[in-house]
Amino acid sequence: MTTQEVRALVNAALADPTVDLAVPLGLSLALREGLRFAVLATLSRGDYHPAVGDVPGSLTYRAGDQIRVATLSPQSELLLSAHLER
Repeated sequence: MTTQEVRALVNAALADPTVDLAVPLGLSLALREGLRFAVLATLSRGDYHPAVGDVPGSLTYRAGDQIRVATLSPQSELLLSAHLER
């Protein structure tokens, strides 16, 4: 999905609380960022670090006993921020 398509999906989801953003978010994180779907189940607001200026957004998550950081694409960041707003 392009950034504009994701933005349209996010806007529609915010207008309709019955739309579940977990599925497109999980796919975006898995396909664009290479993260497993299990990461989504453990996310909290504090794990997400929004983009600032030219620095892209990021996501911190636990992988076993390590803490990892994934840089987010604009599409994943839009979906993640909307998902965490719910």
